[in-house]
Amino acid sequence: MKSSQIKTVVLQPIKESTSDYEEIERKIKALFKTEIYLPILKELGEPSHVLTNSADELLNAIKSGRIQFYRGTFSGRFNASISKELKALGASWERKTGTFKLPQSSLPLEVRHAISASESRFQQKLKAIDLKLAQILPEELADKLKIEKQFSSALWKVDKDFHQSVKNITVTPRLTQEQRDRIAAEWQNNMKLWIKDWTQKEIAELRSNMQKSVFAGNRYQSAVKTIQDSYGVSSSKAKFLARQETGLLMAKFKQTRYEKIGVMEYKWEAVTGTKAHPVRPRHKALADASKRGTIYRWDDPPNTAEPGEAARHNNPGEDYNCRCSARPIIRFKETTK
Repeated sequence: MKSSQIKTVVLQPIKESTSDYEEIERKIKALFKTEIYLPILKELGEPSHVLTNSADELLNAIKSGRIQFYRGTFSGRFNASISKELKALGASWERKTGTFKLPQSSLPLEVRHAISASESRFQQKLKAIDLKLAQILPEELADKLKIEKQFSSALWKVDKDFHQSVKNITVTPRLTQEQRDRIAAEWQNNMKLWIKDWTQKEIAELRSNMQKSVFAGNRYQSAVKTIQDSYGVSSSKAKFLARQETGLLMAKFKQTRYEKIGVMEYKWEAVTGTKAHPVRPRHKALADASKRGTIYRWDDPPNTAEPGEAARHNNPGEDYNCRCSARPIIRFKETTK
């Protein structure tokens, strides 16, 4: 007499390669760097040569912006000959601030002229930078991003791993090249919208902060620091877009593929974590609960918020910067004699 029982199989999680995200991140960062930061840094470029005569070197450093004077204070990058010349003019070294102090009335005429020329040149540079920033059209910049190929490749790998995980259980059609291309094109268009919106906001803030450097004590260095800080923000945004947005879409894609073959449940698996990137306590608790037998559903995701935070429900890979994975659970009847 034959009998049947329900058999449960827990599949291995499908994990994307970090190299796929890194290539997407690199492309976005390169876009920001080439189209925004390199052109405006060029406007602040220093001469490639410096004269050896100390007095001429001081004047040249002031004119180029390497040394700045503001309200009786010299600041910037000093070398031995420039420091010697400033001391010869009567300037006193302030060790705490790393600056030289000397009233403007005590400066030689040629130094005052150099300071005036430097301020004029700095204003011209700021105007040129502001014009370049104003000419950047966020929508056109976003259109220069070409990363469909990278995403399509990552999608192909995930789909391949999906079929590998279910090949002994069920038959399901693979994504065609046309389907992959369509999903990749939609993903890239969505990514372009993110970049357009971010660029618009960041350029407005960058222009505002560049103008504030006019009133800073160390004007030239303040302007450079503003550019460096903005580039740091753009690099972080590139990383976020490459990993978070791509990871989120991949998580949804995997969920859809499993649901289409009737797989509605999974176990939560967390990454090992490091000191630099520890596993969030709540995500670890979800994984520990799965080890004890707790099962989750795609259509009823668990709360991933930490205690005290507003509730938010996510499947693995959907929460902010989540690196967790789902181990799908397949249940089927097994007939025995």
